[in-house]
Amino acid sequence: GEQFFFFNDTATTEIYTEQIVGSVRCVQETGINAEYMGTFQNIDFQKMSTKPNVKVMNIKKKFVADGVFHAELHQFLEKALQQAGYAGIEIRVTPVKTEIRIKATKSNEVIGPDGRKIRELISLVQKRFNYPKDTVDIRVINVPFRGLCASAQCENLRFKLLSGAPVRLAANGIIKTVMRDGAKGCEVIISGKLRQQRAKTMKYKQGYMVTTGQPKLDYVDTAVRHVFFKQGIMGVKVKIMLPYDPSGKKGIKQPLPDYVIITEPKEDIEDEIKTGGQQQQAETQE
Repeated sequence: GEQFFFFNDTATTEIYTEQIVGSVRCVQETGINAEYMGTFQNIDFQKMSTKPNVKVMNIKKKFVADGVFHAELHQFLEKALQQAGYAGIEIRVTPVKTEIRIKATKSNEVIGPDGRKIRELISLVQKRFNYPKDTVDIRVINVPFRGLCASAQCENLRFKLLSGAPVRLAANGIIKTVMRDGAKGCEVIISGKLRQQRAKTMKYKQGYMVTTGQPKLDYVDTAVRHVFFKQGIMGVKVKIMLPYDPSGKKGIKQPLPDYVIITEPKEDIEDEIKTGGQQQQAETQE
């Protein structure tokens, strides 16, 4: 017989069977959409949809719920892990557990003394999203190059501005740090009441920056923060153009579309060209 596992929560509805390779994420109001799930044999869909464990959800609503869950969790961790250099999350769902991977430049501050802070985060996430006990697992991925992380640099810039550093000095300091770590380009935008009462926007750039197409999505890391002052809010945006790295450790694996490699001609081909030219000259002289 078939084995079905159901994970009931607003964020994810996963169905696994022995007949499906991988996970299936499509459930409709009338049951299961076989068009997206592949071919099924000897499965009573009507019986399945009436089971009490199954949470039937419209496909569109399901993906919207996934997005809302990701956005709310991201916003919460952004505030909770400001000092830890929070750089984003990855969420993986299995039939047993939901695994949340937190990217941070200071992994020790995410874990906390004796793992206290990470246990607090797990408890808060379980209570907020109604997960059963011991079904959420949070892991920390250390970001090795702090200068190539837009979130960490944005937090650094925010801290500098709050401590009263001049705007131009703070922005140039961030750009130097980013370029020193091997980035192809960097752009810092600071918007708000900089000195006088009237608000304005100042941009500081260095290096190469792609602004359109798929390379923008792959290569450009962007982060935005709000800095609260007495006179109003100042907006801070940091964009970093990551380098190309075939290993994928320090940069992006896939090269830019306009990246052209010109290889050196082989020696044996050069010899053939030379010998062929000499033969032609000899034939013309005869």
